[in-house]
Amino acid sequence: MWIKVSSTSTNKQPLLVDRPLFDSVRITTQTVGQESTNTLFVQGGQAPSILVDMDAASSDDNNNGGVIDSIQITRNDKYRGNDYVLDSTTSGTASSFVSGQIIYAKDSQQSAVTAVKNAGNKYYKFIGSTSVTGLISAFDFTNTATTTGYTDLGLVRGQQPEVTFVFYQTRGTTTPIPASGDYNILFSKTVPAETAICDCSDVMPHLATPGIHSSYASSTGDSRAGLPVRNRGIYLERGDRLYVGVYAEGNNTAGYTDGANVTAQGGFF
Repeated sequence: MWIKVSSTSTNKQPLLVDRPLFDSVRITTQTVGQESTNTLFVQGGQAPSILVDMDAASSDDNNNGGVIDSIQITRNDKYRGNDYVLDSTTSGTASSFVSGQIIYAKDSQQSAVTAVKNAGNKYYKFIGSTSVTGLISAFDFTNTATTTGYTDLGLVRGQQPEVTFVFYQTRGTTTPIPASGDYNILFSKTVPAETAICDCSDVMPHLATPGIHSSYASSTGDSRAGLPVRNRGIYLERGDRLYVGVYAEGNNTAGYTDGANVTAQGGFF
């Protein structure tokens, strides 16, 4: 015998959602905050990007709010690592370069070539049309010939700076005004230097939903020992929006030029 179970938009247990939610936005010049006053609040003229729109215009009769339980930040820039390193450990080893490979002269004084020694500790890309083989200390990385040469990539290469993203919630408006306090700060997340992907779950608010374990274990030495374990996420009512921008500070005053995609996952109630 089949028993029909009704499905409604009310009286649901947390995280039992009707349909999945997935949104992503690319952040580059959408700056927020002000370093000189040490504030994360959105300033006049700034416009963070919409990450999740929970029907702020009240045009969808099927929208009853939802939950965001995962936010991830992924940088858009990527730099290949070093294929070879010249230092005191590797100076006597044989190497074979093919076009496009990166050589880091970490200790240029280990080179047998005077020009390389004088150039200092630099990065080079081999651009030769055919592969070359020999002791890594014997190659002249200052040679720029297109058939057997290299491109000087400089002293610093492929560094990804620290960057902070700030998340905001608005309610009941499609045109939030900073001066009116429409942007409510939820949290900020700093992506460390040289980190390509960063998860935001550690700074998202606690949900009412309990975790699998009853409490943090005292045996781990965690300062939260004895406190209940709860999931993290963001409950959004119908009419809410989730915004994100890059904090205008340091070398990111005008934004994060290389860009990053911010992705939110969850579900609609």
